[in-house]
Amino acid sequence: MISAKKTIAMVFAVASLLLLATAAVSAADGPAVMITDYKVEPEVLMPGDTGTIIVTIKNMDTQSSETETTTTTTTCYTSSTTTTSTVNAEIESIRLSSRSRDIGWLQEGFQRSEYFNVGALGPGESITIAIPIKAAAYTSEGTYFPEVCIEVDNGDNVRFPIPVKVESSSVEILEKDVPSEISLSESKEIAMVVANSRPNSVSGVKVLVKAKTEELEFTPECIFIGNLAPYEKRDVNFSLTPLSPGNKDIQFEVEYKNGVNSHRNALKSAIFVRSNADVRLILVDAPKSVLKGEVAKVDFDVANGMPKDVKAVSVVPVSNGEGRERILPLEYFIGDMEAGDVFSASFDVDTRELSAGENRIAFKLAFRDIDTDRIYETAGYEVRIEVKEPQKDALPAMSMSFVALPVILLSVVAVVWVRVKHRRKMVA
Repeated sequence: MISAKKTIAMVFAVASLLLLATAAVSAADGPAVMITDYKVEPEVLMPGDTGTIIVTIKNMDTQSSETETTTTTTTCYTSSTTTTSTVNAEIESIRLSSRSRDIGWLQEGFQRSEYFNVGALGPGESITIAIPIKAAAYTSEGTYFPEVCIEVDNGDNVRFPIPVKVESSSVEILEKDVPSEISLSESKEIAMVVANSRPNSVSGVKVLVKAKTEELEFTPECIFIGNLAPYEKRDVNFSLTPLSPGNKDIQFEVEYKNGVNSHRNALKSAIFVRSNADVRLILVDAPKSVLKGEVAKVDFDVANGMPKDVKAVSVVPVSNGEGRERILPLEYFIGDMEAGDVFSASFDVDTRELSAGENRIAFKLAFRDIDTDRIYETAGYEVRIEVKEPQKDALPAMSMSFVALPVILLSVVAVVWVRVKHRRKMVA
């Protein structure tokens, strides 16, 4: 039999167990957080550029767990309950640490320089975080290693260096075929080269040309290229048409983006526009003076001195307000001319409607460029013709001559007859 003392002790023990519940918790080491992947955009920054470091953070621990056992004892039996749960990685903050100020956290808005209370990562779970960065304007070329620092509440902290490259090379625009001079009466193609000398691709590339619109005309004014791969180059062509003679300044610009950063580069050039036309009128013959009412014939040569063909060539008299009907034909059409061709053009000028004195009659030359189909016209070529009035006393003088002629003849006959008669008397 059990003694009374032992029975009382057991009763008190059971009562104590009924009032208390004990919990035993066993836990493994903290979760292992790692950066499993990273990317820098743009791949290579320029001094002063902003960019983004994109990191993937993963809880590598798939086995860590917490086990909690609860034991309950009654007068009749004792029971225990065991609960097992996984361990999440509690990320407190993420920041960027750098030994220099060349690469730093891009502070905007409320000047944030780190992420707080990022959240929890379960075993095997990952999260992608974008960290804004900026390369200082004075940053030298090279590779920098700012560290991504991750603070974990229930595990080891992480410091991971990210290589960030900085290079100052740019996208350049270069001359490929730009003439040093051009004639006022022609259009030419200008060839440029856009070269990406950077080790990373760029986007939004476009080329613009700037000049005084009243002096030079470019077609088109802007050419969009788009993306350029590392060290890729692309040819672009513009059509240039001069509008006035003399030295002309031209500026070509290339605009592009390195990531989200806009950049531009410029190239200045110049071209001389000759005033003389390469397709020209050459006066062959024209009378210096004519009597009013006569027809004056004007002959021209039309010469194509350009290194290419032209088309729809014609010579047209320029009206001076008195009407063009006195000059025929109204247009002398030649047509197409090959390089070096010379053709003739003739006009008849009716002087009946012209005033006496010096008259200036202008002729212009028109043609089309075979490449651009643009129409060109040369300045008026003036021909000076003096128109004289017929002499009014010419007819009376002629009449007097006819009247005096018989008298003179009779006088001569009389003199001869007297001399002959005189000789006969002397002989007799």
